[in-house]
Amino acid sequence: MALTSVSEESFLKTYRQAVGEIVELIPTDLSAIAKHNLGWASGRFDQYLRDSEARYGRALRAIRGAGGNRILDVGGFLAAFPLALQRCGYQVAIAEKFGYYGGALDGIADCLRRNGIEVIDIDFTEAGADLAAVHERFDCATCMAVAEHLAHTPRPLLENIRSALRPGGGLVFEVPNIAFWPRRFSFFFRGNTVLSPIEHVYHSAIPFTGHHREYTLADARYVVGEAGFSIVAEQTFNYSIDTTKPMQVLKYLPALTFKEWAELILLDCRKSI
Repeated sequence: MALTSVSEESFLKTYRQAVGEIVELIPTDLSAIAKHNLGWASGRFDQYLRDSEARYGRALRAIRGAGGNRILDVGGFLAAFPLALQRCGYQVAIAEKFGYYGGALDGIADCLRRNGIEVIDIDFTEAGADLAAVHERFDCATCMAVAEHLAHTPRPLLENIRSALRPGGGLVFEVPNIAFWPRRFSFFFRGNTVLSPIEHVYHSAIPFTGHHREYTLADARYVVGEAGFSIVAEQTFNYSIDTTKPMQVLKYLPALTFKEWAELILLDCRKSI
């Protein structure tokens, strides 16, 4: 039975409370978190999580459309989103290798467990992962801001998610758009890269876990289709542009006007039967 009674307003209020708790659990020493991605050394996770409520509100709508209460969040990292879902009445599990962060996020993992969230210590990006314990257990999976961090094919990630979903189950697949207008403008008119800053790559430990490949809308459609999902709805949107400021609106107008140039891509998918 789907939790259609959970309003977006109620969810966002719960999410903001979860963000406040998660931010308190992030260590002041970020060296372990940033070891393989120097871009995380800035410590602006609190602002990132607060801005991300625009992303998670859209994801909630897709989850509700998929139906069912059993939700799997894949690669949830700071995990404010699954924590909010659990508190709104969903049965949530998170697939995340918290051990990758040298103990820096153990407090967050413990918080999730105390709140009834199942922490699944499986790397869904690995081919041949043992998924027997989660096979077809979930009604919907969310995979948000994960695929762009892979230095290899996303096929194992998507096929493992497919295995964990019931027949007809939903997938919320979100990736950053490499054709986002400010980057496109900066590349063509200033010669700046659209890839991760070279200083972040150069000074990060191997393997680098920042963004390896961001996606176009066509790319995102292709990979979910190849993995056995059908798309029931798609959207592109911006979440870091302050539309209350006229100069920002003017500067980023192409990103606000053309779907192919927006900041993020979100596909609402179903597992093909």
